[in-house]
Amino acid sequence: MTFKSKMMAVLTMLVFFAMATSSFAQVNMSAIPDPSAGEIQTNNNAQTAAPGISGAGILISGALIANSPLTTTTLRISYPSPITSTPATFNPAGAPPGFVTASVPPQDPIRIEGATGVFANVSNPVLNTANSRIEILLNGYPAGNNQSGSFRLVGVRIDANGKTGAQSASLALDSSANNYILTTTSVTIISAIGPGIGSMAIGVRPVNALNNRGTATIFTNRTIPDNLASFIITEGFASAYRTSLQSSNSGLAVQNGTNIRLTFSGVPAGVTLTLAANAGGATSSLSLNLSTTSITAAATTTVISFTGAGSTAPSLTAIDTVEVQLSVAANATAAVTSPGSIGVTATLAPIGEAVDNSGTALGLPIGGIAGTPYPTFIQADVGPITIVNIVAASTTMLIPLAERVGVFDTGISVANTTLDPFGAGGGGAVPTAGTLRFDFFPSTATGAGTACFLQTSATARPGAGIASDGTIPAGATYLVLLSQLLPLSNCAAGDFFGYIFVTANFLNAHGQATISDFRTYSLATNVLVLPPPSTAPRAQPAGSVEVLAF
Repeated sequence: MTFKSKMMAVLTMLVFFAMATSSFAQVNMSAIPDPSAGEIQTNNNAQTAAPGISGAGILISGALIANSPLTTTTLRISYPSPITSTPATFNPAGAPPGFVTASVPPQDPIRIEGATGVFANVSNPVLNTANSRIEILLNGYPAGNNQSGSFRLVGVRIDANGKTGAQSASLALDSSANNYILTTTSVTIISAIGPGIGSMAIGVRPVNALNNRGTATIFTNRTIPDNLASFIITEGFASAYRTSLQSSNSGLAVQNGTNIRLTFSGVPAGVTLTLAANAGGATSSLSLNLSTTSITAAATTTVISFTGAGSTAPSLTAIDTVEVQLSVAANATAAVTSPGSIGVTATLAPIGEAVDNSGTALGLPIGGIAGTPYPTFIQADVGPITIVNIVAASTTMLIPLAERVGVFDTGISVANTTLDPFGAGGGGAVPTAGTLRFDFFPSTATGAGTACFLQTSATARPGAGIASDGTIPAGATYLVLLSQLLPLSNCAAGDFFGYIFVTANFLNAHGQATISDFRTYSLATNVLVLPPPSTAPRAQPAGSVEVLAF
């Protein structure tokens, strides 16, 4: 073949492809998403675009390939779960003639923004609830089109319940014989789905490390040795906590953001918890609001909402932590006479369902009724954690060494010092009588013996300074020998040497013990006072030291 004939063949092929392009591919359409980095797995109204960015959504771009007529067609964008927002006007299938519902949410409905060029007349997206689909009419140009163009689909929200991982929307045209050619058939709308609350625990934010209040304590005699507590609620992922403005893509705040509902359990009558909350990252601070700062037996819930803007709004790129500080008060008749605890759980709020059950035939999303919160969440409690311990009004003492061997015996004294000169107004104790329990831990020549005990009562009250009912009165000092205690206990007969725990069923007990042969020898053995084991466990964390006092 000659060079000239080869060139003619190449030109023929180029003309053929140009004609094919002119006939079949006039506007190439592509979709470019701006996906949400993360959405909450219990959110009925999860955003499908980056939160807090006005106009974020799916960009549809059309590139002109060649001038030619365009036929009217419909772009269908299908979502992976029910769509729970609506266009500005919404006439759902199955509705009575003329029925039109208001947009949901009214501040940020499904809409078309920035339509230009070939798409300049695109304006009214249609919600197909039966297929979880948005349908967008693309205009025809019978006389021919010579423009490119673009538009954005904004405001689509979906029910994220039951979803995990990344979520995608699929795109299709109702016909391909129209010179609109769709080159993108799937886009990511949500990069990840996870829990909104990552964890809840006793503690504080790192920036407030010196103000860690731990758990509070109420004694069953209504005194409060530790009235402060603190706990933290850590965000599940970086953009889970949002203000009402960050929960929108319109620049207008929706009804609410990511609220946190706290529910307190076990609050006795007569006890009041006063709350304060703050939040932020390692050093930042966020603006919050508590629906109530006072928790009682009759009012056990409060809602935390994020109210800040700019630097005081939750970060959408870093983990934030809410810190709750509380103080405890009890009145003179508080129902705390039995040991127990006060706990708290957290869940995202407001609680609701994705679709209004009163209008399921219409598929109306929650928010169609004026004043209905948006977004809403499915209840998923985290916790409970204990924030207040109600502890028996008792004193735990330890005698590290006691002996009843041969001529040696141990004298034990326990003073009930709840009667003092200070009085209620001067910080004095509450006069209280109570029994004693002795837990004996004997040793043998080869190791530990069998533990045994004695509980004082009306029929077991050896020694002096003890009332007829087995209690030690306020202001009294109980005196007893180990040799008097052992025969009334369930201990084995014979000699004893070992240690003894003494539990006084009243506060402010103090003791002394002396080992003696009652002739020429005596040895004082310390009686140590322990913090209440129920609030200061003896199973200490690694590296810590047991706290004891004389």
